[in-house]
Amino acid sequence: IVNRLWQHHFGRGIVTTSSDFGTRGEPPTHPDLLEYLARSLVENGWKLKPLHKLLMTSSTYMQSGGISEAKGMQDPSNLLLWRKEPRRLEAEVFRDTLLSVSGTLDSTQFGPGTLDERKPRRSIYLTVKRSNLTPMLQLFDAPDTLQGIGHRQESTVAPQALAMLNSPFLLDLSQKFANRIRKDPAKSSLDDAITEAYQVAIARAPSEDELSNWVSFVEAQKALHNNNEQLAFRDVCHALLCANEFAYID
Repeated sequence: IVNRLWQHHFGRGIVTTSSDFGTRGEPPTHPDLLEYLARSLVENGWKLKPLHKLLMTSSTYMQSGGISEAKGMQDPSNLLLWRKEPRRLEAEVFRDTLLSVSGTLDSTQFGPGTLDERKPRRSIYLTVKRSNLTPMLQLFDAPDTLQGIGHRQESTVAPQALAMLNSPFLLDLSQKFANRIRKDPAKSSLDDAITEAYQVAIARAPSEDELSNWVSFVEAQKALHNNNEQLAFRDVCHALLCANEFAYID
């Protein structure tokens, strides 16, 4: 379980064959670290939250993702963890994050599941029916439901971007996101709204160049929306939800 948690946060386990610790599996890259984490789990009464905190506040987790030519030559696969590799959100977490940012996530626990992906409940409550799988989850590499999966595959294909740009569901969430940020355009400047949208969606403020470009973008989009600035701002929110920076932990 310690190895699985490490894999969840870093994209690859200390033992890369997370379902095979036997003779045919790969040896741990950091055996002493794996032993230390396992001992920490036991000493904390088998509670997972302290272990999550330990991993996420470590200098290894918080290090830069920058490239070093010298280190890259010595360890091109980054097995020794000399840099933090960007990791895309899992399909279910990605959908939940879209709902959360738009202000519509229903965090109610327990109860029946649903086959309707537009329902605002967490993705864990989406019913798995092989003849009626959730399109968004499938598109972003949700695992096969017929067998246990030790490590998820991650693909980057054109239909993902096209679906994000053209999905009625995502456009609806973008509108709700825009309404959440800017309920009354008369009381909120466009610059402030764009800055807040950045902070909510990708946890940082826009640079001066980004802010200037978005303001120009809104002015151009207003011409397509009968001078409706709120609809133009919705397009800004839509673009942020489609951005790589939104989908990747970096």
